[in-house]
Amino acid sequence: MSDKQIQEWQEKIRSSFGDEARLLEYLFQTMDNFYYRYIETTTDKNLKTIPLAPHIWGAKSIENSMVDALKLQNPVAKKGIIELAKSVPKAQGPGVQYELLCNIDELTVDKGKLQIVSIINWGWPDFGDENRTFKKTVKFEYHDLAQFRKELALKLEEACEIFL
Repeated sequence: MSDKQIQEWQEKIRSSFGDEARLLEYLFQTMDNFYYRYIETTTDKNLKTIPLAPHIWGAKSIENSMVDALKLQNPVAKKGIIELAKSVPKAQGPGVQYELLCNIDELTVDKGKLQIVSIINWGWPDFGDENRTFKKTVKFEYHDLAQFRKELALKLEEACEIFL
């Protein structure tokens, strides 16, 4: 590609993501696709990105089927979920909470700094015990829009590996 073609391509990208609102929209749409693939459960479907705290956006779901929760391959989470299934009768409805979050430190057309966090939490019923969670944080910094578009899904995929 010539320098002129590269410059035209960069201008085209800039015009389609010209402001922070469009960047947020793209981020949320991309995250919504990952919820469907990784954290939707038998009871929580059609998850959408919502504000969870200042600068933190994402979604949470609860898997009430211990059989489905035990399909996770993560050895730390699996061990905890087995313990939960053994210690809480099915009639009490134990569950496992899944979360996919994005902590936005900076999000502009020129640069950004995000932390993508995925969490498996078997601390039923209040999900407040940090010792009953498995968390993965992926840091993502970009320095131009092309990098943002190219790497966002890859970073989300990396964070979501814990849900396999």
